[in-house]
Amino acid sequence: MDAKFAASRSREVLRHPGRELSPRYSLAGCRAKPVRFDLQPGQSLLDAITAEMERLGGDAAVLQLDGIALEDMHYVIPAGARDDSHAAWYSETYTCEAAQLQHATAMVGRKDGQWFVHCHAVWPAGGQGVLMGHLLNDQCRVTAPFAARGHVLTGALLEVALDPETNFPLFHVRRPAEVAGANGALLTIRPHEDLRGTIERACAELGIGDARLIGLGSLIGAEFRDAGPMLSPISEVLLLDGARVRAGRCAALPLICVDPQQATFQGDLNAGAGPVCVTFEMLILAES
Repeated sequence: MDAKFAASRSREVLRHPGRELSPRYSLAGCRAKPVRFDLQPGQSLLDAITAEMERLGGDAAVLQLDGIALEDMHYVIPAGARDDSHAAWYSETYTCEAAQLQHATAMVGRKDGQWFVHCHAVWPAGGQGVLMGHLLNDQCRVTAPFAARGHVLTGALLEVALDPETNFPLFHVRRPAEVAGANGALLTIRPHEDLRGTIERACAELGIGDARLIGLGSLIGAEFRDAGPMLSPISEVLLLDGARVRAGRCAALPLICVDPQQATFQGDLNAGAGPVCVTFEMLILAES
């Protein structure tokens, strides 16, 4: 696979059941306040985050859960579609008795009026290497008190709704009200759009030259500047520390992804070599 194949021919590899919708990305400026989320043990990850959202307030949030210890952790990985109603699906549910997450990001929004969490995580594989998956947050228990880094967002929210293009319930960006003093934005990206290119277009629309990026999603293959390619048309993806925009261009986009065989791939994504599979959700934080 080369960059041209990944970027311009992704529709030959994977097609969603619904017609393509416009716009191809959604963007809402927000005020992002850095806060500490004190997650309490004995609760599900969802309940622990919900309790903190009720305490802290805000329209949405993005948490980084690197280092949190979880037990009775249930997760899924990407899998091929079971029928023609979807282009991709999830694996059977896997269980891990206990894990300390190396990298994890949680996007926090609303579903049916209640707090909802979308989280991708990476943890040690017992021997060598790592495992990665999409956590089932209501089926993962917080082991010990944990102070998570994160941002509470005002002026933009994430709301789950059925997406007719993919036929998945997905986070959609909503703007409840204009907000003064915006220092960031929520971004969601539709299938087949090039990840790096769309980030740069979004930053240009916002007038942001330099930014830090936090997010997760899925890609149809990936080619890296500094590693071998991920060839699967179905994957789950997590941006890593160091994802940055400088002078309006993606200076670095390090990420890790897992394919349906549980193989993980990590590197700095090439331009034109990472089309979105189902969705990508991201917080753009302006840096002066």
